[in-house]
Amino acid sequence: MHKVKEWLCNNKIVAVYFLFSVIIEMLGVFSVEGNPFISNPFISLGILLFICSIALCLKSNRKRFIMCAILLVIQAVADLAFAVLYDMTGQYFDYGMLNLRNDAFGILESIPMNLITFYSAVVFCVFFVIFSMRIIRKQRMVQTSRIGKMLCAGTAAAGIVLTGAVLYSNNSIKVDRYEKMIKNKQKSSYSSYGIIGNTVNEFAKGLIFNETVTLPEEEIEEFIYAEQSVPSEYFGVSEDNNVVVILVESFEWFSYIDSEEYPYGLHLSEEDKQYLFPNLCKFYDESVVMTNFHSKEKTDISETISILGSYPSDTYVDYDFPNNTMPYTVPNILREKYGDDISINSFHDGFKTFYNREKTHKSFGFEMLYDMYDMYDISEQLVKSGKAENATMHDYMADGERNLDSEMIETCKDLMFPKDKKFYTYITSITMHGIYYDRDNLKKHKDKLLEVYTPHAADKKMEEIVMNYVTTVMEFDDALGVMMQDLESKGLLENTTIMLFGDHNAYYQQLSSYVKDIHDFNTNRYYPDLYKVPLMVYDQKVGHRLIDKFMCTSDMVPTLLDLLGINTYSNMYYGQSAFTEGESPMYSRAYGIFVGEGIVGRSLNNILYRSNTVTNEYMEEYKVSATKLVEKIKYCDQIFRQDYFADSKHYRTYIENMKKINQHD
Repeated sequence: MHKVKEWLCNNKIVAVYFLFSVIIEMLGVFSVEGNPFISNPFISLGILLFICSIALCLKSNRKRFIMCAILLVIQAVADLAFAVLYDMTGQYFDYGMLNLRNDAFGILESIPMNLITFYSAVVFCVFFVIFSMRIIRKQRMVQTSRIGKMLCAGTAAAGIVLTGAVLYSNNSIKVDRYEKMIKNKQKSSYSSYGIIGNTVNEFAKGLIFNETVTLPEEEIEEFIYAEQSVPSEYFGVSEDNNVVVILVESFEWFSYIDSEEYPYGLHLSEEDKQYLFPNLCKFYDESVVMTNFHSKEKTDISETISILGSYPSDTYVDYDFPNNTMPYTVPNILREKYGDDISINSFHDGFKTFYNREKTHKSFGFEMLYDMYDMYDISEQLVKSGKAENATMHDYMADGERNLDSEMIETCKDLMFPKDKKFYTYITSITMHGIYYDRDNLKKHKDKLLEVYTPHAADKKMEEIVMNYVTTVMEFDDALGVMMQDLESKGLLENTTIMLFGDHNAYYQQLSSYVKDIHDFNTNRYYPDLYKVPLMVYDQKVGHRLIDKFMCTSDMVPTLLDLLGINTYSNMYYGQSAFTEGESPMYSRAYGIFVGEGIVGRSLNNILYRSNTVTNEYMEEYKVSATKLVEKIKYCDQIFRQDYFADSKHYRTYIENMKKINQHD
């Protein structure tokens, strides 16, 4: 004990650095997870042992202080950054996010400060500086013996070996990652490895252990063609219809639907809702409404799934596979069926380069992606040609505001809905993108809202955010009205299928959590409801009905192809038609969780939330269907990584087989 005390006395700076580093890491994890304990801390511990060993080899306390202070600040800043990332998006850091680094600054408009991490980092860093300066004044140099140096070298080596062994164990290709998706009982990334440990693990996975097992082509082919889709009672009812798919940014039911699920919504009367949202109310009353539809993805993933019907598990299509050959997307299927007799275009009143859309949309099968710059040119041409008296599209983005969806559709409606040929049109909105604040270009909507609603909530700040969100929905209502009126005036409405969905919940500024009174995994409420967003299909040949079964974004493509009377190979798609009885569990690529009716899990054996209404029988059915989903994900990963259909033989086989199963007598 005497020697231990003597050692600690001579090496106080390093000892305190070790202690503070551990505390800052635990507090960072606590700020995210609500629990400071790390179940597998060995990556961080190995790194810390290595750093401390290097510091102990320095004879100067000043040099020790400088080294440890810099590293402690770096750790504190990193912990704060990743805690803030989680607060903003609900995502843990993964290596694939580096692909999004150029786009990230386009969405960081308001950074919420994680107070626990921030104040703990400041306090401990300041205290370390004060403590170390006092030590330096008393003892500038430290004597290190030969044995001490050998121990330091051994400890450094042990730290490296420990870290390397854990990284290899976590990421070796011998580990079946799909088996882990089913059976893994590991906690969340930060609870398992810590924030720094997870970061190092992700970099190791991306830079070193990035090999994957490659399945034989024959095995992939067998899987692709093993199952055909099952036609529903509505199969082919809308054959040869035009198609419009609208991704509505952050669209939530509580904007114009009242329910016990939304205790902190505005609770407008039916008369007021008809006044504020006339087009959405009419659309709802005349559409097939999926009342139990869920999405928990970022916009780029939701957009891709609604076009492809699938998504790889650990990469990003827009960045890792932008030039892949994908004959199974809806645009490519329709192009193969109709050739040049169909117009297939996408529209987004943001930047076409954002999320690398400009490249991927070509691979998806779109002729053209029109972005806001194209729309400004079109607006100018409309004025010059005399078709419009004034500019139909304004550059609100230059003033720091979102562009208006109604102006996008007004400007592009003849391109979106041509009268001279069939069309598949994909529209990605932007007006409802957070954050939510008073905007000059939405002032008329805010004034209209205040005609019928008087602020009265106890939480004035959150109520104001809700009101500002509602004004964005009112603007989208205008956009919907422009579209429906144009289709009707051209005589196209009765032969057009319109699929309208929310890409994810309104998580900006914790809006969705506030309105639904859902805050964390420990809630007694139905946590999956946080991801419940609208999906409506307008089709006069189907009419109005409500579908209450659990659904997710991957069900959209099978539903659309079912209505259009196109048989498919169901293993290429994660979901199934809304008009069939079966349910499709959701696996969120962005968040690494499974979601089912009343169920949220990190794996099938690691259930984070289970509603009291979930029976054991349903749970078993859920596990069976989720296991089948994992099998599809496994092969989907291979199809993307190998660019399977780039091989002309595989491409021709797919096209020929699709023709065979779609031959009509």
